[in-house]
Amino acid sequence: MHELARRFSVVVVIGTVCGVLSSTSAALPTQAGATPESDARVVGVHLVSRARDASQAPADAAPKRERADAGVMLYAVLEVEEAPRVRRFYSDAGRIRLNGRVHATLPMERAPAAELRWYKVEPTSENLSNTATGSFRFEVIPYAETLVTAWTGRTSVAADVRPTRTPDRGQGLGTMRYKLVAMTASGRLATPGADARAGRGGLHEQVHRVSLRRDDSYLGMLTELFGQPYIWASGGQPDARHQAELMEGADCADFVVYGMRRLGHRIPYTWSEDLRTRGRRLGAGTLREDGVYVDAAGKPVPFPRPGDLVMFPRHVGALSQDRGVPGVLDRDDLMMHTLFASPHEESIAASGYSGTAVEIRRWTPGR
Repeated sequence: MHELARRFSVVVVIGTVCGVLSSTSAALPTQAGATPESDARVVGVHLVSRARDASQAPADAAPKRERADAGVMLYAVLEVEEAPRVRRFYSDAGRIRLNGRVHATLPMERAPAAELRWYKVEPTSENLSNTATGSFRFEVIPYAETLVTAWTGRTSVAADVRPTRTPDRGQGLGTMRYKLVAMTASGRLATPGADARAGRGGLHEQVHRVSLRRDDSYLGMLTELFGQPYIWASGGQPDARHQAELMEGADCADFVVYGMRRLGHRIPYTWSEDLRTRGRRLGAGTLREDGVYVDAAGKPVPFPRPGDLVMFPRHVGALSQDRGVPGVLDRDDLMMHTLFASPHEESIAASGYSGTAVEIRRWTPGR
């Protein structure tokens, strides 16, 4: 006969622990009323997620791209061996999909004892260059695992993509990666984290990733890259393996291309000057003393519409709001861009390019 184990509660604690199974055991909190058999042991931990409005769908480990108003829920999953060749999954997610198979889970409150530790896995620099060595190579993107104390005591949490190691330029929009650790009686188990590296300088795609955007417009798609570093000469072939496509970072041109690709346009990643061939020219001008851009005849350049490209010498951004003199392009108008910092929205004046000539172009469908 098996002895009945005492009931253990599941507690979430945040910290920084490597993702390996350790033979070191830990003292765990207990609670009366447990029913798991004494030889049951936690043999795996998984991190799954799903959109908050998709409660009928299985939660899984695939990257998520969702609108911020929809949100994403993260769930802990404990894989428990209760007898030889008998494993069960415990989670508050209900149904989950792991390795292509759908599993029904038992409530986490009935799981064997475990302490759960959640981490944000985030870049520690917002300005990198793939040519820092003098020739092109993929720069190693520095990542760190960050304690999230507000999630203590939870087995599921709403994904928060706000960075803590770099400025929060997205105000709740952008991309974040996560790691989960389970401290159990038999050792430490973890999902992949900052030490899970890919060959091109970034992290392995098994590190759980969530992207939250403002809306489904072109500018909204651009906000998915907030929180990721500016990478001069960002690259990767084919385009589906580009650093921007993998949410690792982008330079100014690849940033604006990303939004169009998310809308389904087959525009290749390129450099800023090449973008002059991929859109219709709407106007050009230079800055007048009053901060308004005027054309060669001295007439104010009309403000076109949000999402049109504003091009400077060797730099590009996407216009986002007419904020200065209504109806005309001026240095107070806002744009989204990335330059020596994570993508963000700011005025043309704040970008440092307001004193240079500008050209306005509109994306040409199908190009």
